[in-house]
Amino acid sequence: MQKDSSELRRKEMDVKMYSLRERNGCVYQEVSESQDDDYLYCEKCQNFFIDSCAVHGPPTFVKDSAMDKGHPHRSALTLLPGLRIGPSGIPEAGLGVWNEAADLPMGLHFGPYEGHIAEDEEAAKSRYSWLIAKGRNCYEYVDGKDKSWANWMRYVNCARDDGEQNLVAFQYHRQIFYRTCRVMGPGCELLVSYGDEYGQELGSKWKRACGQER
Repeated sequence: MQKDSSELRRKEMDVKMYSLRERNGCVYQEVSESQDDDYLYCEKCQNFFIDSCAVHGPPTFVKDSAMDKGHPHRSALTLLPGLRIGPSGIPEAGLGVWNEAADLPMGLHFGPYEGHIAEDEEAAKSRYSWLIAKGRNCYEYVDGKDKSWANWMRYVNCARDDGEQNLVAFQYHRQIFYRTCRVMGPGCELLVSYGDEYGQELGSKWKRACGQER
């Protein structure tokens, strides 16, 4: 049976980034249905689908540049052609990722976000950690702090407001992906955030954690 779109959008709420320094030991958890992990979202139709959009066809997943894990500069070397890692346009944000080539269309999928997998909250001390829902009240972290194990997505900074956001973070098949939610021209910095459904209190904590230098 087709799920209501508003219900399915809750699946993106299971993607979380935490910093223990920001949340003071508090644990935020939302319960979701495991099958929501199978859905993707069409930015053009603004509807969820499985495998392929009925109107626009299958989504485009862009693969990283190949580099073996363990290389000391792996995270930077996995960067896609046409993108550049350089100083962020956000003050005190450290490095960021910029588009230097042709327009990036709406609906591209980057990922998955790579790093060490851990099930203990020690991983949450890293500002590069994302929390993934594995099932009802069951979670794990993917930590991109280690540059020899992570990919280029660790360098993407958080949008400060909806106006500058051009990527949406979401969970798909127990992994983290970024989806372009608008066209990005050359010279545009990639900036990620959550949708409005992510919750005001938790979203504000996430943005404060993202404000730390990379």
